[in-house]
Parts: sequence; structure tokens; C-alpha cells
Amino acid sequence: MSLTPLQLVNVDPLFIGIVAVYFAVVLGIGYYGYKTTKTEEDFLVAGRNVGPLVGGATLSATQMSAGTLVGTFGLHYLLGFGFVWIWPGLWAGWIVSLVLVAPQMRRFGRVTVPDFVAERYGDDGANGDYSRAIGAVLIVLAYTVYLSAQFTAGGLVFQTILGVAPEIGMFVMVMTAVAYTSIGGMRASILTDFVQAVVMAAAVLVAIPLSLHFTGGIGMINSIFQSFNPSFVGQALSTADIVGFMAAFGFSIAAAPYEITRIYSMKDEKTVRQAIGITLIFQAIIGTSVAVLGVTMRVLFPNLSTPDLASVVMSLNVLGPILGALLIAAVFSAILSTVDSIMIVSGAGLAHDIYGKLINTEATERQKLWANRIAVFVLGVIPFILALNSGLLGGLVQLIVVLQASMMGGMFFMPLVLGLHWKRVNTLGGVAGMVGGFFTVLFWHIGTNIYSVVPESITAVVTDPVIPGVLVSLILVVGVSLATGKPSKGTLAPFFEEEAAATDGGSEVGDE
Repeated sequence: MSLTPLQLVNVDPLFIGIVAVYFAVVLGIGYYGYKTTKTEEDFLVAGRNVGPLVGGATLSATQMSAGTLVGTFGLHYLLGFGFVWIWPGLWAGWIVSLVLVAPQMRRFGRVTVPDFVAERYGDDGANGDYSRAIGAVLIVLAYTVYLSAQFTAGGLVFQTILGVAPEIGMFVMVMTAVAYTSIGGMRASILTDFVQAVVMAAAVLVAIPLSLHFTGGIGMINSIFQSFNPSFVGQALSTADIVGFMAAFGFSIAAAPYEITRIYSMKDEKTVRQAIGITLIFQAIIGTSVAVLGVTMRVLFPNLSTPDLASVVMSLNVLGPILGALLIAAVFSAILSTVDSIMIVSGAGLAHDIYGKLINTEATERQKLWANRIAVFVLGVIPFILALNSGLLGGLVQLIVVLQASMMGGMFFMPLVLGLHWKRVNTLGGVAGMVGGFFTVLFWHIGTNIYSVVPESITAVVTDPVIPGVLVSLILVVGVSLATGKPSKGTLAPFFEEEAAATDGGSEVGDE
């Protein structure tokens, strides 16, 4: 068959109508969440009654953001099948979470990750308030970067479909996400996540046979790529680059606050384990499908202005109005399911951890509920401004997502895992690990991607800032903890059964 790129077509009104119905459903779920949300705990953890199927879907939808159906799709378009190696790193992170993090955090059963920080690293002279504030601020900073990537992707989609300026598309995405998240809270977020995960999986599975029909099958794709660029069917990235991507996603997913908040919402530890198994199935289906679709689009449209347009161009020109609208709905699902999760976590950092725990400790449930809603609004608008200058963060959507993942893995992986499993970690060590890991990632990114001050001999081996970030965090957590006093038994009791049995939560120094 001819491999001449397909010509762009006008957008069918049916296409627009289906996408509009999708947005109406999302907003309708938001209204349902509003009617069933009465307390701050309802808003942040949905009453803790989420089952394994919905739990697995929400973990999948939250993790598979614009970085999957726009960014990863685009990088497969650019690099070929070789980028698929990021998925084993991500899945390894889920296995680590399954064994070392998720059940323990559900057993702990609070509302936010800073709740853990305040409890485990509470020997700060203020019953954990200082530690809580540091953790909350770092989460807000890192997730502001992440939200900018989601809004950047939304702007590209709207620009391609309607021909409007990307800033207008970003604004529509911001307002939609803010509307249903601020009024519906976690219950609306989780229900829309379930719908969005199903839409994503169905869309990519249906898209594969059609795209292969247009290109003549996998065999034809392989022969074409091998004729001009064999790396498309092999290892397009260096081993160091692959390890860097795998590390960024693996370390971050094991300690991601937006996933841990979902874990808090589940019924019990057994549900958490089942949900992680289900999310691995969802992600295997979508990850494999995205790889096939990305390289197929390179055959059909080899000269796109940016790889991030690949999934949108496919929906408009290959799948037809109904299936194309389904794929676009999946793209919007990927964006919104992550945006709502991040808004809730970041908003909780300001409203629950700073306002409710530090500023107004006597706040009523109504005051705390509206503080969370206002925080969601504010933290949805700020990244919109940052998205207008996304070149500072890496330009391509997936590169911005990787930067955020590196920040989160660098600052939380070691303080979280070691704090849950090693009694000797104290407050100074844990806080030093968080702060040191975060700023190491940030400075490494600036020194390699903006000012190029890190020697190339080093960046050729250490390709992602999460690696120095996690290493510095480990050194600080262990070194500072061993160099200073032992933690109090009160900070250990919620996490170690033997300490809980030996103390009533006092402040005496614990024995190893």
C-alpha cells in the first residue's frame, strides 16, 4: 500500500458532539461528588470505602497522565519501540510499593503524605508541625511542575482539534478540572478515574487494528523502519538514558503522594494489594498499545511539527469520528484524571496540612472543606501560568513529566521507605533527606538542561536527576540520623508494633 501521509481532514460535528458529552459526564460526576461530600475526610479520602476494581482503575488513571497518551505516545513516534523500556521501571516501582509502602500506609490510615511526615518525623519541637509544613510545601512545588505538563498537553489537543490558540485550550482544561474537583473532591475524582481508565483502555485497543490496517501490519512497519533507521525496532536510547527514565518513574511511583492518597481511600490492606495487581494489568494493556500506535503514526505522518501531536492527529485522520472521539476522550481522560488527583493532593497540602493543622486548628468541618476547595482553585490556576513558559521545564510533555517524577522520587522515596522500615531514622535525618533530595534534583536539572554546567562526562552516565537526588537523600537520611539522637518512641509507635506495645506515645527515647 501507499505510505504517503494521509491528508488532514475537517473535524466532523459528531466528533465534537461525543467529546462534549464526555465533558458533560465528567462535570455530572463532579456534581454527584458535591452532593455526597459533607466533611473534609469525604473530600480527601472518599469515606475510605473504595473497592479493588475501582481502586485499581483510579491508580491507573492517576498514573497514566498526559505523559502516556500524549507524551509517551509522542516519544514512541519519535524514537520507536525502544522507549517501551520505561514500563518495567514503572512496574518495579509498583512492586516496591506493594511490598514496602502501600499496605503500611493504608494501615497508618491518615489523609495526606504530610500526615505521615508529621507523625514519623515529629521530634521537631512542634509535634511534627514544622516537618509537616516542609513536606507540604515541597509537594506543592513539585506538583505545580506536573500540572503545567498536563495543561500543556490539553492546549495542544484543543489547538489541533479546533484551531484555537493553545492558551485557550489550557484555560478550558483548567476550568473543567477545577470545577469538578473543587466541588466533588476525592469521590468525584475516583469515579471519573474509573470511567477514564476504561475509556483509555478501550480506545487504544480499538485503535490498534485500524492503524495496522492503514500501514500494512507490524511486518510492514518493521521493514520500513529497518530500511532507514534500525533503532526504531531496537534500542533507540542509550542504556544510560533508559536507566534514567526507569529510575525516575520507579522511584517516584513507589512514593507518589497522589497515589498514596488513593491508597488511603481504599477499604483495607487486602484491597490495596488487589488494586495494585489490577493497575498493573491496565498499564500493561495501555503501555503496549501506545507503543504500537506511536510507531504506526510515524509511518502515516512522518513530518509532524511536534511528536506530542501524534495521538491527536491519529484520532482526527485515522479512526473516524466515533472512534477518534473515543481516543480524544481518552487523551482528555489521561489529563484530567491526573490533574484532579494532583489538585486534591496539592490543595490538601495548603488546606489540611498548613491551614487546618498549623493556622486554624479550631476550624470547623465546613471551614476545612471550603479551604480545600479554594486551595484546589488556586493551585489549578498557578500552573496555567507556568505552562505558558513550558520550555523552562523541558518543552515536550513527557520530559516535563519525567522532571516531576524525578523531584518526587528524589525527595520522598528514601524518607518514606526507610521511615516505615528502619527504627533508627530520626526527624533531622528524614527532613534532611526530603529537602536534600528535592534540591539536588532541581539543581541537577538546571545544571544540565538550562545552563549546562555539569560536565558531559558525568551526564553521559547519569542521565536523570532522580539518581543523584535519591543518592543524596539516602546519604542524608542515614548519615544525619546516625550522627544525631535516636527518635522518640512516640514517633515510632504508629509504625512498629513492638514500639506501640512498649509505649503510650510519650516522648522518651526509643531503643533499637
